[in-house]
Amino acid sequence: MRTALVCVRTPVAAQSIASCASRLGVTAVRTAVSEAEAIAQLGEHPAELILADTAVTRPDTVGFTRRVLARAPAAVLVLFGGEDRKVAEAAVAAGARGLIRSGDYDVVTTVAKTLLLIGSRAPAPAGNGGSRRPAGTALMGGRPAGQAGPVVPSQRVDTPRPEGVRHAALTERELQVLQGMAEGKSNAEIGRDLYVSEDTVKTHARRLFRKLKARDRAHAVAVGFRAGTLS
Repeated sequence: MRTALVCVRTPVAAQSIASCASRLGVTAVRTAVSEAEAIAQLGEHPAELILADTAVTRPDTVGFTRRVLARAPAAVLVLFGGEDRKVAEAAVAAGARGLIRSGDYDVVTTVAKTLLLIGSRAPAPAGNGGSRRPAGTALMGGRPAGQAGPVVPSQRVDTPRPEGVRHAALTERELQVLQGMAEGKSNAEIGRDLYVSEDTVKTHARRLFRKLKARDRAHAVAVGFRAGTLS
């Protein structure tokens, strides 16, 4: 997992994201609750990936993009939340990789999903001229921003659906357990939500790991999102 800085609006959201990342085994994640804090952190500890809630970047999302990337020019900046399309396009032109467009969204779930989707993909070989998209290109099913707009779909990556998931028939309970994992909940918390014991949750987890051919929680959730099993 690449090093990441997540910019969100409140300390509560930041704490939840840090906790969720830890539970999912994604440890290289730091948080900031303002532009000033983000820039200060980048000065001390560079990040390869920056995820920024537009609730933090507004009213100057384009300026935020320029200032943050001036401090961390090698970083990939992805915005998420609601934003005017023209502003989003201008932010992509200023260097942002794209926008995960969402209205009434769960910040923690959105961030966890994005970290897992990005973290589950193998990095491109060093020195490969195609390893990074140029500034101004958004992720949209592999198409240039000019064709589809600056959107990174929160439920899609540019990889085919894994065969193991396509044919894996998860039970309703296994899907509920997998969804709990995606929300960063512990086995005990999932058990309380489903009114079952923690041991029962562990049993369902072992079964879904086997069906998804997953190594651990983070891998299972990443496979689930990539396959469309989770939303």
